[in-house]
Amino acid sequence: MTTTTPGHDGTEPSTASPEDRVTEPFERVTDAPSAPAGREDAPGTPEDGPSMADEDAGARATPGGSPWQRSHAVWERANLDWIHAAAAAPAPEPPAPTPSSSSNGGASNAGASNGGPSNAETSNGGASNAGTSNAGTSNGGPSNGGASNGGASNGGASNAGPSNGGPSNTGTLNAGTSNGGASDGGAGPFVTDPPPSGSSGAPAGPSATGPSAARPSGGGSAVPSRSAVAGPPPARFSAANPPPARPPGIGALPRSRRSGGRRPLLAGAVAAVLVAGGAGYLVLGGDGDDAVKPAPKAFAAAPADRLFALDPAAPTDGHVQELTDATGDGALVIAVGGETGGSDRGRFLVSADGGRAWRPASVRAADGTEPPPGEVPRRVAGATGRWVALGGPAGAPKDGPGPTIVWTSADGRTWTRRPPGAFAPQDRVLGLARVPAGFVAVGASGAGDQAKGVLWTSVDGVRWQRADRLSLGDARSLDRVVASGAAFIVDGVVRKKVTKTETKKGKKRKVTRTVEERGHWRSTDGGRTWAKVDVPQAQGSFGGLVGLTAGPGGFFAARDAKRTTGPKKRRKTTRHGVVWSSPDGGRWTTVGQIQAGGYAGLDRFAGSSSGLAALVRTGGDEKTLLRGAGRTWQPSGEVAGPEVTGMAVVGSATVVTGRRGPDPYLFVPGVGEIDLKAVPGAINPQRDVAGLVSDGPVLVAFGGGNGEPAAWVAPDGRSWRRATGLGADADPGARRLTDVVRGEAGWLAVGRSPSGPLAFTSPDATGWSPSPALPGKGSPSAAAYGPRGYVAVGQAAPWTAAWHSSDLKKWKRVEGGGEGRMRDVVAVADGFTAVGSRPGDKGVDRPAAWTSTDGEKWSHVPIPALPPGLTSGSLDRVVVSGATLVAVGTGATGGSGPQPFVALSGDGGKTWQTQVIPGAGPGTAVTALTATPRGYVMAGTTGAPGDRDVAVWAANGRLWRSVPARGGGLDGRGDQSLTALAASGTDLVAVGVNGDHRGDHPTFWRRPLP
Repeated sequence: MTTTTPGHDGTEPSTASPEDRVTEPFERVTDAPSAPAGREDAPGTPEDGPSMADEDAGARATPGGSPWQRSHAVWERANLDWIHAAAAAPAPEPPAPTPSSSSNGGASNAGASNGGPSNAETSNGGASNAGTSNAGTSNGGPSNGGASNGGASNGGASNAGPSNGGPSNTGTLNAGTSNGGASDGGAGPFVTDPPPSGSSGAPAGPSATGPSAARPSGGGSAVPSRSAVAGPPPARFSAANPPPARPPGIGALPRSRRSGGRRPLLAGAVAAVLVAGGAGYLVLGGDGDDAVKPAPKAFAAAPADRLFALDPAAPTDGHVQELTDATGDGALVIAVGGETGGSDRGRFLVSADGGRAWRPASVRAADGTEPPPGEVPRRVAGATGRWVALGGPAGAPKDGPGPTIVWTSADGRTWTRRPPGAFAPQDRVLGLARVPAGFVAVGASGAGDQAKGVLWTSVDGVRWQRADRLSLGDARSLDRVVASGAAFIVDGVVRKKVTKTETKKGKKRKVTRTVEERGHWRSTDGGRTWAKVDVPQAQGSFGGLVGLTAGPGGFFAARDAKRTTGPKKRRKTTRHGVVWSSPDGGRWTTVGQIQAGGYAGLDRFAGSSSGLAALVRTGGDEKTLLRGAGRTWQPSGEVAGPEVTGMAVVGSATVVTGRRGPDPYLFVPGVGEIDLKAVPGAINPQRDVAGLVSDGPVLVAFGGGNGEPAAWVAPDGRSWRRATGLGADADPGARRLTDVVRGEAGWLAVGRSPSGPLAFTSPDATGWSPSPALPGKGSPSAAAYGPRGYVAVGQAAPWTAAWHSSDLKKWKRVEGGGEGRMRDVVAVADGFTAVGSRPGDKGVDRPAAWTSTDGEKWSHVPIPALPPGLTSGSLDRVVVSGATLVAVGTGATGGSGPQPFVALSGDGGKTWQTQVIPGAGPGTAVTALTATPRGYVMAGTTGAPGDRDVAVWAANGRLWRSVPARGGGLDGRGDQSLTALAASGTDLVAVGVNGDHRGDHPTFWRRPLP
């Protein structure tokens, strides 16, 4: 199974400067920086969606009818049942209830509150004893609780308003449906009923039905992974037993349980009917018709780091990490970078003692919430009291175009993510420096002939101004900036016209050409005017400047040089570096030479008011680190092996950053190479618990850990241990399992690696051994077992890939899928069905399905058009119950982001119907799907990156309904998700992830089957 994560882009368009004048870089302000802006998604009130007109289930649509009518007609001709149902919104989460003192199972007998606050206790029967009147109002102020309509509370929670000088706060009402309606066993209907005519004349506060109790856990066997299970009995309706009536109103889901609110997860119209032949039917959303039951217990997800243990002997952590820059002031040292290969995230490391002891800094959004993941700082600058870091998305090239992210800090220990301001999506930020007036950044915008150099300035690091028309000329790119005092120097490329006299066929003529020239320019007035910087050659120097920095008393520059000595037959050439200095960047004088044994070139040159540092190549991958003041130099350390990306002089310390293989590199002379694995929170080993299989009492979780395939087994469903035999590769880093299945010949695990497909077998899932190789190229993403044996499916781009084995002793590569990608597969009564995507018109992906009777010959099955509003899409997961298949996928909306949808088949995968999940627009993602003895359960996430919560829906063979999912590991600060679901006896179990800017941690969730 695969997980699709919506992308995010927090960039904002910038305002271009007028083309008819030179823009001034620094804004002329001296006041304190403004307070950070709050989040744009301010709390809002859910709005009711439009209701749908009633339709006669037996009516036939004409060819020119609405999409609903045409779809209705197709299903009617197929002799399929329909149920019309409406969705209602649960109420906003109530305040924590106080201990219950009484419970009145019927009407609300609330006396008037004439004094201080009236705090109602919890009522488990359907009504509360609140300090409000039986008509829904209080004596002296409006009631913001649920209106009391004939003795029943219209909502899951009643928060009474002020009552005669004091607020009246009711407790939680653990009721199902209001106004005498019934609760469908925890269905959490998505409709807000209008108050009846007999309700209070005073305006009632917001009230909506909240989730009601789930049905008691019943019996039922576990559902083997990828195997067909008996579906729920089909519903039979007649005149004596009509389908439930559709309630009149349609609403939206509540705001987030967090302060600040959240966009509604599901809102809008009546769900479309998705029917599975005569074997049952599914409706997306709708009210139930069972008796009112108490509100369900909240089941939190437990931290599972100990359950899903990592291999302590693993040679790597499985992520790719790099530190890209460093800076500091006095004893405070800051290094920045990030990690990729899983949940990409940035890293800010800080030391308060000159680089001896390190710890991760904390990061927050401008409004104090969790920042979005996937953003990495690449450059950092500042001084005591004010620091700035600039970076972008983790997947973007280091110096390539893309959104620019800004972080600021007052102490280096806590960083705040800021809006992009004057940075545009096509910008490339290549340099950053601290100046007395604030900060200066340089780079380029655009590409090719349209590229132009850009300078940004800020007084506080929060508000930035853009200058892309500079007086230094037609700048193509500004690649670096260094500052000393009020002056700063930029290194870049400018275009200029050069006229030369050329002789052709004996005739002279003048020719004008546009050429590019690299150079340095100096500004002493914040970038308004510029002067060319000319550093003369001296002492055997050659070429351009290879180092430019600020140091004690001004600027310093360096070039490589060579000197030849001895007679002709014994001539010897040695190399060295030459150093110049200038107090203001105007006039330059030679101050000394950089010499080291085996000098092969200058790699890095850095400085501060404390001194200078030079990193010299001395042969192979060996480098020598020198400290000095320009005239004389002393060795201070050896740097061997890493790719160096940054160097800074901070007090008496020199800090070198980079990467050694896939691991971050941090070196401080006198301290040595910093063991970041020993710094708590600096390194997060890769742990991807992506799947879960239930086989009787046995649970098997699988994925990857430390860059290797990994599996964990609980023979009794509760006591977990790490499986053996999966991590034997000599070069780990990108190997993981994608699916596990059990059959007559034993257990099969498949996965992917850079070198080809992976396959392992086991008799009991605790000890694994390599399977005979899957022939050919490709990457398997799923596996299944059925009467015809084992199959694995995936892709060998651009073609589908499939393999078949009858006994796990020999595999056969099979063909027939054509172009596309098979993402998941299940066994059905007459063979196998796989889902995925195929290229459609203009190369965009379209949902696809394939069927096979024997696992060796596959045929593509046409799937109807994507739901309205989607321009492309793919099916990612599929489960089966009886002959009914349910698949979920992700579609693109042409600009507003990914959107989930479902596809159903009532005949084993031969024909399909697609439908968008009602109200689940961009920002909602489906992350897991399973079949249970009671129907189906689907998990997903809702919210913005960095603020995602778990959402769960269940279908008992008839209605998709929301299932309460709240508590630790399911909601709260950061991102929470469930990556896999399974039925285990009478329980629903799940594995998931709870992550924030510090790292990801696995979770485990268990609750009764909904």
